[in-house]
Amino acid sequence: MPIPETCELIGVPMYLESWIVAKIPKFVPSILSRWQRNGVSLPERFFLLLCPVAEINSHGGLPDRVQLLTDARLSCKHFTGCHRPYFAALFFGETAEPGCQAVLERLAWSEAYQVQLDPEAIRLNFFGATEDLDEQDLPAPKRPQRSVQELLATGELLEILA
Repeated sequence: MPIPETCELIGVPMYLESWIVAKIPKFVPSILSRWQRNGVSLPERFFLLLCPVAEINSHGGLPDRVQLLTDARLSCKHFTGCHRPYFAALFFGETAEPGCQAVLERLAWSEAYQVQLDPEAIRLNFFGATEDLDEQDLPAPKRPQRSVQELLATGELLEILA
C-alpha cells in the first residue's frame, strides 16, 4: 500500500502542539515511505516514536535500555525540512505498546503515536510525550571527567583558550 501524504493527528494535548514534530507537513509520511522503500513491510497498526537527536546527544547518547528495546532495522535518523535530525523508531507486534512506552519514558522531548495506516490518511493517535527527564534518574554522561591540572598538562586547555 502506498503511504498517503495526509497525516491526521488525533488527541494531541494543546500544550504539546507548540513543539511536536509530527505536525510538520510530510515529515511522518516521508519517514514511513523511507522504511517502505528499504523493504520494511508496515502493518496497518503500529507505534511510532520521535525524538530530537540533539536531546539524545545532550544526555550522552541513546540509553542502554533504549538500545535493547529498539530494533536497529526499525529505527533511523530523519531530518526535518530545516535540517534538524530526529531519531525515529517503529514498534510492531505484541510488545509494541510496552516497548514504546518504556522508550518514551527514557528520552527527553520525545513523542509517540499509535499509527493506523488507511488508504486516504496516516492516523496518528497520540500515545504520549516526555518533556524533561528527571536528571537524578539519568546515568552519568559517557565522557571522562578530567581535572584542570590534567587539561593543562596535556595542553588541551591552552588549545581551547587560543
